[in-house]
Amino acid sequence: MTSLKPNDPFKQTEDRLAAIVESVFDRGYDDTEQECDDYFILLGQFEFRKLVTFQLYEAYFPPKRHEFELKLLTDFVDAVSKYSPTSFIGTAVLSGIMGNTAYAISKRLSEHIARLFQRDRARSKPFKEIAQNLDQIREYFDKREQARTEELTEALDVDPERFEPLLKLLGFKCRRKKKRKVWIRPTEW
Repeated sequence: MTSLKPNDPFKQTEDRLAAIVESVFDRGYDDTEQECDDYFILLGQFEFRKLVTFQLYEAYFPPKRHEFELKLLTDFVDAVSKYSPTSFIGTAVLSGIMGNTAYAISKRLSEHIARLFQRDRARSKPFKEIAQNLDQIREYFDKREQARTEELTEALDVDPERFEPLLKLLGFKCRRKKKRKVWIRPTEW
Protein backbone atom coordinates (compact mmCIF):
# COMPACT_ATOMS: atom_id res chain seq x y z
CA MET A 1 0.00 0.00 0.00
CA THR A 2 1.23 3.48 -0.75
CA SER A 3 2.19 5.80 2.07
CA LEU A 4 -0.53 8.10 3.29
CA LYS A 5 -0.24 11.78 4.09
CA PRO A 6 -1.20 12.92 7.63
CA ASN A 7 -4.33 14.74 6.36
CA ASP A 8 -5.59 11.78 4.29
CA PRO A 9 -9.02 10.68 5.64
CA PHE A 10 -7.97 7.03 5.59
CA LYS A 11 -4.86 7.84 7.66
CA GLN A 12 -7.01 9.80 10.09
CA THR A 13 -9.32 6.80 10.44
CA GLU A 14 -6.34 4.51 11.08
CA ASP A 15 -5.10 6.94 13.76
CA ARG A 16 -8.53 7.05 15.48
CA LEU A 17 -8.73 3.25 15.45
CA ALA A 18 -5.24 3.00 16.94
CA ALA A 19 -6.19 5.49 19.67
CA ILE A 20 -9.28 3.45 20.57
CA VAL A 21 -7.31 0.22 20.82
CA GLU A 22 -4.59 1.90 22.86
CA SER A 23 -7.13 3.35 25.31
CA VAL A 24 -8.68 -0.11 25.72
CA PHE A 25 -5.28 -1.53 26.66
CA ASP A 26 -4.63 1.39 29.04
CA ARG A 27 -8.04 1.06 30.71
CA GLY A 28 -8.31 -2.72 30.60
CA TYR A 29 -11.44 -4.72 29.92
CA ASP A 30 -13.47 -7.57 31.31
CA ASP A 31 -12.76 -10.68 29.27
CA THR A 32 -15.32 -12.87 31.06
CA GLU A 33 -17.44 -14.82 28.62
CA GLN A 34 -21.15 -14.53 29.14
CA GLU A 35 -23.34 -17.62 28.99
CA CYS A 36 -25.83 -15.92 26.70
CA ASP A 37 -27.04 -12.61 25.27
CA ASP A 38 -29.92 -11.24 27.31
CA TYR A 39 -31.85 -8.99 24.94
CA PHE A 40 -34.12 -7.72 27.69
CA ILE A 41 -31.01 -6.04 29.13
CA LEU A 42 -29.29 -5.30 25.82
CA LEU A 43 -32.31 -3.42 24.44
CA GLY A 44 -31.67 -0.82 27.11
CA GLN A 45 -28.68 0.23 25.01
CA PHE A 46 -29.18 2.50 22.01
CA GLU A 47 -26.95 0.39 19.74
CA PHE A 48 -28.99 -2.77 20.28
CA ARG A 49 -32.29 -0.98 19.73
CA LYS A 50 -30.88 0.30 16.43
CA LEU A 51 -29.69 -3.21 15.57
CA VAL A 52 -33.19 -4.65 16.05
CA THR A 53 -34.74 -1.71 14.19
CA PHE A 54 -32.52 -2.23 11.15
CA GLN A 55 -32.95 -6.00 11.24
CA LEU A 56 -36.74 -5.56 11.16
CA TYR A 57 -36.41 -2.94 8.44
CA GLU A 58 -34.36 -5.24 6.23
CA ALA A 59 -36.49 -8.33 6.90
CA TYR A 60 -39.99 -6.90 6.49
CA PHE A 61 -39.68 -4.03 4.04
CA PRO A 62 -38.96 -4.49 0.32
CA PRO A 63 -35.91 -2.88 -1.28
CA LYS A 64 -37.84 0.25 -2.24
CA ARG A 65 -37.90 1.58 1.32
CA HIS A 66 -39.02 4.92 2.64
CA GLU A 67 -37.71 7.02 5.49
CA PHE A 68 -41.10 7.05 7.25
CA GLU A 69 -41.01 3.25 7.54
CA LEU A 70 -37.70 3.43 9.38
CA LYS A 71 -39.12 6.17 11.62
CA LEU A 72 -42.18 4.04 12.42
CA LEU A 73 -39.96 1.05 13.26
CA THR A 74 -37.66 3.20 15.39
CA ASP A 75 -40.58 4.48 17.46
CA PHE A 76 -42.03 0.96 17.60
CA VAL A 77 -38.79 -0.61 18.93
CA ASP A 78 -38.15 2.29 21.32
CA ALA A 79 -41.66 2.00 22.77
CA VAL A 80 -41.34 -1.73 23.36
CA SER A 81 -37.91 -1.45 24.98
CA LYS A 82 -38.92 1.59 27.06
CA TYR A 83 -41.47 -0.19 29.22
CA SER A 84 -40.06 -2.51 31.84
CA PRO A 85 -42.50 -5.01 33.34
CA THR A 86 -42.62 -3.18 36.66
CA SER A 87 -43.34 0.26 35.22
CA PHE A 88 -45.89 -1.17 32.85
CA ILE A 89 -48.19 -3.06 35.26
CA GLY A 90 -50.34 -0.07 36.23
CA THR A 91 -50.90 1.13 32.69
CA ALA A 92 -51.40 -2.43 31.43
CA VAL A 93 -54.48 -2.86 33.59
CA LEU A 94 -55.87 0.48 32.47
CA SER A 95 -55.26 -0.11 28.77
CA GLY A 96 -56.27 -3.77 28.67
CA ILE A 97 -52.81 -5.15 27.83
CA MET A 98 -51.86 -8.14 29.95
CA GLY A 99 -49.32 -10.96 29.77
CA ASN A 100 -45.81 -10.55 28.42
CA THR A 101 -45.27 -6.80 28.30
CA ALA A 102 -42.99 -6.75 25.27
CA TYR A 103 -45.30 -9.08 23.36
CA ALA A 104 -48.40 -7.09 24.30
CA ILE A 105 -46.92 -3.76 23.28
CA SER A 106 -45.38 -5.16 20.08
CA LYS A 107 -48.62 -6.80 19.06
CA ARG A 108 -50.75 -3.78 19.84
CA LEU A 109 -48.48 -1.30 18.07
CA SER A 110 -47.94 -3.46 14.97
CA GLU A 111 -51.70 -3.91 14.59
CA HIS A 112 -52.25 -0.20 15.22
CA ILE A 113 -49.80 0.81 12.49
CA ALA A 114 -51.33 -1.74 10.10
CA ARG A 115 -54.79 -0.24 10.74
CA LEU A 116 -53.46 3.26 10.12
CA PHE A 117 -52.34 2.06 6.67
CA GLN A 118 -55.56 0.18 5.87
CA ARG A 119 -56.04 2.32 2.73
CA ASP A 120 -52.65 1.14 1.45
CA ARG A 121 -52.27 -2.64 1.62
CA ALA A 122 -48.61 -2.59 0.61
CA ARG A 123 -47.73 -0.36 3.58
CA SER A 124 -49.98 -2.28 5.94
CA LYS A 125 -48.62 -5.72 5.02
CA PRO A 126 -45.24 -5.62 6.84
CA PHE A 127 -46.88 -4.66 10.11
CA LYS A 128 -49.55 -7.35 9.71
CA GLU A 129 -46.78 -9.89 9.11
CA ILE A 130 -44.97 -8.71 12.23
CA ALA A 131 -48.17 -9.17 14.25
CA GLN A 132 -48.74 -12.65 12.77
CA ASN A 133 -45.17 -13.71 13.50
CA LEU A 134 -45.49 -12.38 17.04
CA ASP A 135 -48.57 -14.57 17.49
CA GLN A 136 -46.74 -17.62 16.16
CA ILE A 137 -43.81 -16.99 18.50
CA ARG A 138 -46.17 -16.53 21.44
CA GLU A 139 -48.04 -19.73 20.68
CA TYR A 140 -44.84 -21.73 20.17
CA PHE A 141 -43.20 -20.55 23.39
CA ASP A 142 -46.36 -20.96 25.46
CA LYS A 143 -45.54 -24.69 25.29
CA ARG A 144 -41.77 -24.59 25.80
CA GLU A 145 -39.05 -22.54 27.42
CA GLN A 146 -36.39 -22.77 24.73
CA ALA A 147 -35.78 -23.78 21.13
CA ARG A 148 -32.99 -23.92 18.59
CA THR A 149 -33.15 -21.65 15.54
CA GLU A 150 -33.61 -24.68 13.27
CA GLU A 151 -36.59 -25.88 15.31
CA LEU A 152 -38.18 -22.44 15.15
CA THR A 153 -37.64 -22.14 11.41
CA GLU A 154 -39.40 -25.45 10.84
CA ALA A 155 -42.21 -24.94 13.37
CA LEU A 156 -43.03 -21.35 12.39
CA ASP A 157 -42.29 -21.78 8.68
CA VAL A 158 -40.59 -18.39 8.83
CA ASP A 159 -37.00 -17.47 7.94
CA PRO A 160 -34.72 -16.72 10.90
CA GLU A 161 -34.09 -13.22 9.49
CA ARG A 162 -37.75 -12.48 10.16
CA PHE A 163 -38.21 -14.02 13.62
CA GLU A 164 -34.84 -13.42 15.28
CA PRO A 165 -35.24 -9.62 15.54
CA LEU A 166 -38.70 -10.23 17.03
CA LEU A 167 -37.23 -12.61 19.61
CA LYS A 168 -34.70 -9.92 20.52
CA LEU A 169 -37.46 -7.34 20.77
CA LEU A 170 -39.43 -9.65 23.06
CA GLY A 171 -36.46 -9.87 25.45
CA PHE A 172 -35.39 -13.45 24.76
CA LYS A 173 -31.99 -14.76 25.75
CA CYS A 174 -29.78 -16.34 23.12
CA ARG A 175 -27.15 -18.94 23.93
CA ARG A 176 -24.68 -19.63 21.14
CA LYS A 177 -22.60 -22.73 20.66
CA LYS A 178 -20.49 -22.52 17.53
CA LYS A 179 -23.05 -21.85 14.77
CA ARG A 180 -26.07 -22.99 16.78
CA LYS A 181 -28.38 -20.62 18.62
CA VAL A 182 -30.74 -21.58 21.40
CA TRP A 183 -33.48 -19.03 22.18
CA ILE A 184 -34.71 -18.94 25.77
CA ARG A 185 -37.99 -17.23 26.54
CA PRO A 186 -38.02 -14.35 29.02
CA THR A 187 -38.91 -14.97 32.65
CA GLU A 188 -42.01 -12.83 32.27
CA TRP A 189 -44.07 -14.72 29.71
